[in-house]
Amino acid sequence: MSSSAAFPLSDEQLASCTVHSRTEILHLMRQIQQRRLLVNLDMPGTRQIVVTSVIAVNEKNNTVILNNTVILDSARGDALNQELMAGKTAEFITHLDGVSITFSTGAVHLIEYDKLPSLRIALPKSLVRLQRREHFRVPLPIANPVKCIVPSRSDEDREPISAHIVDIGCGGIAIVERGGRLGSETGQILTGCRLLLPNAEPIVTTLEVRNSAQVRLQNGAFQTRLGCKFIDLPITMANQMQRFVMNIERERRDSL
Repeated sequence: MSSSAAFPLSDEQLASCTVHSRTEILHLMRQIQQRRLLVNLDMPGTRQIVVTSVIAVNEKNNTVILNNTVILDSARGDALNQELMAGKTAEFITHLDGVSITFSTGAVHLIEYDKLPSLRIALPKSLVRLQRREHFRVPLPIANPVKCIVPSRSDEDREPISAHIVDIGCGGIAIVERGGRLGSETGQILTGCRLLLPNAEPIVTTLEVRNSAQVRLQNGAFQTRLGCKFIDLPITMANQMQRFVMNIERERRDSL
């Protein structure tokens, strides 16, 4: 997942979305830190994504020199940390106020920060900041997960598959599922999916899987994350979806 791979843009479009100002990059990184946003760390050459967060940005510390440096939570598990250390590059993506932010750095270093194992990366020299209105997504609360019920994919196991929606927009959703029953194949069509939005009638829709990844959580457990696009969503349900997304975004802004 490079900046250009994450967002299929022309060179001109990519240039217009790329931030080079060190002052602005520091501001954005500190916003990510202060809001405790989750950051996906992608290891090139694998399908693993580590979920982490920013601890410190360009700060002074008695034991660690942080000039031009970003400190993140370490991965859980020595083997995974060693795999991170062995890579020559690392790529990151997060979302700030509905805007996707992605950047790449060089090697990841394992250090001790505030007496805890942490990851150190160089402050990125540039990052891509992009919001496409038609792909606008809002994250859903982890504490009260919203479910997506997918009909069984196998004659041998007829139980519906329960997945959690992690972000949602008028164009599609991202879901996570722990049991592996949905697989990770892109291009598959999931018919008859029910989105159990709170205080609303279920939305029944067809989903097309556009991308997938294995996400390793901080406790070491794996989840399959699928990015899905709505297929032929009825207009009444599309309107219901839009109202739901707007309400979530309004509540988030009111809480800031």
